Amino acid sequence: MRMKLYSASTRDEALALVMGEMGQDAIILSEHDGDLGYEVRAAVERSASLVVPNFGVKKTQAPELKTDRYRDRLKDLLEWHGAPTGFAEMIASTGSRLAGQSNDPATGFAAALEGAVGVAPIPPGLNEPILIVGPPGSGKTSTVAKLTRRAQAANHSAIPMVADFDATAGGAQLGAYLRQDANQISSFHDPEQLLEAYQRRLQQGDQIVIDTPAINPNDPEDLSRLADLINVLNIEPVLVLSSEGHPLDLEESAKAFATLGIKRCITTKLDVVKRRGSVLYAIASAKMNLSHMSLTPFIGGGLIPATPNRLARVLLDEAPDTEFLKGAA
Repeated sequence: MRMKLYSASTRDEALALVMGEMGQDAIILSEHDGDLGYEVRAAVERSASLVVPNFGVKKTQAPELKTDRYRDRLKDLLEWHGAPTGFAEMIASTGSRLAGQSNDPATGFAAALEGAVGVAPIPPGLNEPILIVGPPGSGKTSTVAKLTRRAQAANHSAIPMVADFDATAGGAQLGAYLRQDANQISSFHDPEQLLEAYQRRLQQGDQIVIDTPAINPNDPEDLSRLADLINVLNIEPVLVLSSEGHPLDLEESAKAFATLGIKRCITTKLDVVKRRGSVLYAIASAKMNLSHMSLTPFIGGGLIPATPNRLARVLLDEAPDTEFLKGAA
C-alpha cells in the first residue's frame, strides 16, 4: 500500500489533490486541520504486477506450478496467522487447485479465500439504515463514526444515532469521535424513544446508522434483547468483530450473532495484530460476508471495502517468508 501526505488550505482542496493523484481507489487514513493548512494522509493499493519466480521452467514452455510446495506454503501461512489446521488445509488445497498453471500462483490464494469468506461492502451512501452490533471492546462506536465520515466524504448526509440503553455515555463518545458536541448526537436511553425518532428520520429519507450497547454473545438474555431491537426497528444488523482473540472464541462469538440473522461483518483492529487468520476463520464458520476491514484507528478513514485480493494482501503483508505468494494480492 502506497501512502502520501497531502496539504492544502482547505479540506476540499486537499481531497481534490488526493483524488487527482490516487484516483477513486484512494483510502483516507487520517485528516488534520493544522496551523499550516489542512492535511490529509491517503493510501492506495500497490500494483499487483509483481514478478513471479520462474521455478526453473524454460521460457519456451508454460510455467509449471509446483502444487505440493504451493499448498504447503499456503497452509504454513494460514497457520502462522492463527487459523485452525482444518481451515488452513481447506484453503491451501483449494488455492493450489484453483491456481492451476497460472503465471501468478497466488491468484489461487485469493480465489480460495473468496470461496471461504464472502464479501459484501456497505455502499458509502448507506442506501439502507444499518444497526451496528458487537461484543464489548469490538470498536462499534468508532465504526459508526467512520461510516458517518465516509458517507459525508461521498457527499451524503448520514445521521448517526445511539441506543444508549445501558447509560454509558455513548453519545458523548461518538460526539468526540466526530468532533461534535454531545448534544448534537441523537442518543436515547429508551427503546420506544429510539423507535419514534428512527421512524421519523426514515420518513424524511435520511441515511441512518445506529450504535448499540455492547452485547455479550455468551449471554442468552443479551442476545434476546438484541433480537427484539432488530425486529422492532426492522433494520439490517451488521456485526463489528475485533480481530483480537482466540480463533475458537471468535468463532463462537460470530456464530452466536449469526443466529440473529446477521449476514455482514466488519472486522476491526487489524492494525494492532499480526496474526489475522482467526477472525477470517470465525467469519467463514459463521457463514457471514465480510463487509469492511479496519486497518487504522483514525476516524477519517480506514474502513477498507473487502475484496478477495485485499483479503490475500492483509495476510501476505505481515507474514514472514511469503515472497513466493506475493504476486497475487
